[in-house]
Amino acid sequence: MDEAAALICQARADRQAAERFVADEAGTGRCHAIAKWQQTVEKAVKALVCALHHAGILGADYRPRHEVERYVGLLIRLPRAPGHRAVQQRSVQQRLYGLLDQNTRQGIRALDGLVPQLPPRRNTEYPFQDPQGQWTYPAAEGVFSEDEIQQFRALAHRVLDGAERIVSGIRRQPGQ
Repeated sequence: MDEAAALICQARADRQAAERFVADEAGTGRCHAIAKWQQTVEKAVKALVCALHHAGILGADYRPRHEVERYVGLLIRLPRAPGHRAVQQRSVQQRLYGLLDQNTRQGIRALDGLVPQLPPRRNTEYPFQDPQGQWTYPAAEGVFSEDEIQQFRALAHRVLDGAERIVSGIRRQPGQ
């Protein structure tokens, strides 16, 4: 197993954990589900970066930080590859454009916005102040809407499934 495949496997495990959290009837697991969907997306995107790096298509590799929006920018603006790699790159780039469309990029940006940062704002892990200045916490009722839950779930499934297909395609290329 290579590193990109290991990232995909862990992303699948994160997605499975999210599904268990969201099934919590009390609703207190929603924040944990969203955190796991964020990690699903994070690892799926990093698997793409890793596979492209090891295939010699992308010079940059990933770093162990939670935010992934910047990697999306790299993926949709791959530098031109020389020679025979150019054909492979065009194919990969078309699939990346299809996966990382505007709606997907907006969803990734929204998930990145929920990664805990200072000063504390709405996130999936730590108490924060709501718009009225009152302290609340991610597991509190109403912090995450049902609509957000469904959007983040669909995003995690779409990104992981798409990344898995693209990484598999990169691996099948001659010389990989």
